[in-house]
Amino acid sequence: MSELTPEYEGRITFTIVSAEDTKNARDEIEAYLLAPRGHGLVAFTATGEPVVAIAGHQFGREEIEMAIQQVIAP
Repeated sequence: MSELTPEYEGRITFTIVSAEDTKNARDEIEAYLLAPRGHGLVAFTATGEPVVAIAGHQFGREEIEMAIQQVIAP
């Protein structure tokens, strides 16, 4: 994620949630369909609407960039 930050600086914010905070976020994990893996990628619009949720680590740069495009699309 950090390698993408300069490319999208000022247009998107990347936030990595710690393992400890993830453990304490069971309601959100279930709401974003990240269970049973208990973690993953969620992309939100500027208004906080989730537009992409990918459970576990089944994503790479291509999926991250796809999520970014959905977030910044007009």
